[in-house]
Amino acid sequence: MTAELFGLLTRIRLSRRPMNLDKAAADQYLFPLVGMIVGLIAASVALVLNEFIGKDMALISGGAVLVSLYFVTGILHTEGLADFADGMMASGSMEKKRQVMKDVHLGAGGVFATAMFLILFFASTSVLTGDAGRRIELWPFLILRVPLAFGFVLAEVAGKLSMNVMMFMGPSSHEGMGSAFVRKASGSKLAASIAISTAIAIIFAGHLFPLVFLGLIAGVTVTALARKHFGGVSGDSFGAANEVGRLLTLVGWVLLA
Repeated sequence: MTAELFGLLTRIRLSRRPMNLDKAAADQYLFPLVGMIVGLIAASVALVLNEFIGKDMALISGGAVLVSLYFVTGILHTEGLADFADGMMASGSMEKKRQVMKDVHLGAGGVFATAMFLILFFASTSVLTGDAGRRIELWPFLILRVPLAFGFVLAEVAGKLSMNVMMFMGPSSHEGMGSAFVRKASGSKLAASIAISTAIAIIFAGHLFPLVFLGLIAGVTVTALARKHFGGVSGDSFGAANEVGRLLTLVGWVLLA
């Protein structure tokens, strides 16, 4: 992993040098590893709060985990989801929709999408945090067990995989920061990202590892919407794919684990 990836995907700064965007774009296949680290931080916070606060205060501890996640990652991806929704809801040509998406003012579509996302994200996080210490079998009939909190790892990895899918599918809707990642994308990098995501999911989720592939579904779906409404993908589209991918996976984990 590189300092550029942490600087791009989180608020963690490993270097004082200006971010090399081309380097970050070239290393895009390592996105899921950054997601794993972010997920482990969230899982650790959830386990500590579960131990000291308990299940009866799940709403409070779930909110604290949510805050810790945004403290680490910032709100860039959620902002992308809001802008993406605003652009989709706008009427008119693709150019008009792209202008609305880039507008700094938040519209009704963005407000609604962000509110729905945060409600579901908070609910899932609270349920998972309240039961964070419960251990599940990695594989049926084996002694190996892991804390339920590892669902955060799976969700964050899936979110990053969603972006990798979008970068590969493209095309760019316009020239911008996101277009550098589309240009650097390739089938081999996507395959590497899928392989890394699968390996992480098997280690942390055992027989539930296929849930990480919800990130693939989210990436394909959001890309299809981006092509239809904007003529291609952009930085805001990447943020939307990340949020949809990690939410779907987190909800799936809560329902099945």
